[in-house]
Amino acid sequence: MRPRIYPAVPIAGLFASLLILAAGIFADLGPPPPTGELRPATVISIEHDSIGRPFVALVRVDTPDGAVVCGLRSSQFDGGRLPGLHSDLTVDYWPTGCAPPPVSRELSREVILAMGVGGTALMAFWLWAGRKAGL
Repeated sequence: MRPRIYPAVPIAGLFASLLILAAGIFADLGPPPPTGELRPATVISIEHDSIGRPFVALVRVDTPDGAVVCGLRSSQFDGGRLPGLHSDLTVDYWPTGCAPPPVSRELSREVILAMGVGGTALMAFWLWAGRKAGL
């Protein structure tokens, strides 16, 4: 004798989908806070490694105390691509270093909401169709 999966599985799926929907509505999806403060900067030099690949971008950061130079490694950027020479960017600056600004690596709110709505609709349809079929 096989165990019956109806209505336990669609009800469990319905609760899970409603939780995903609630997470999409109430989740804090912004990027993490910066380590220091976000400051404007300009790339003043691109340094290459021993085989000629761009490795470090030296940037001039405008701070209240004056201009400061710091380096950003290519590994700190998505895809390992450094910004171009003389390009303007925003950096996360603190007195002992700098880094690219923090970015959110989470799913967007729209994707989470779509997953929750889609799952809720699918589970509600399964419950409706199963009741109608007399399962």
